[in-house]
Amino acid sequence: MKPPRTRPSLLFRLIVPVTVVFIMTVLALIASLFGNPDAPVSQWLDVWGNRLLLWEFVAVLVVSLLAMTIDRVRTLRGLDEAPVQRPADGTATPEAFADRQSEDDGRPAEPTP
Repeated sequence: MKPPRTRPSLLFRLIVPVTVVFIMTVLALIASLFGNPDAPVSQWLDVWGNRLLLWEFVAVLVVSLLAMTIDRVRTLRGLDEAPVQRPADGTATPEAFADRQSEDDGRPAEPTP
């Protein structure tokens, strides 16, 4: 598991600019509705706006899913490489630890020395 203050991966940092481009395109399409229909930008958006939005949406979706998948794989790989901590009473399964935790008064179980 990652420490709490680690930097996000490159793909997580790419999500923000890709999403900003998508949002700016949506706002430009809305602005072109209220602007001059003879303006070159308005005419270009009339012709290419839907395709542009579709490809930007696909880019946001792909980058987001890749970022989450890669992060999950790295997290699972880190868990596999981490040493297993066994409780002092010999119970090594997560179920046994959860059972022991639920037997107390609702507070998290404290590890025994």
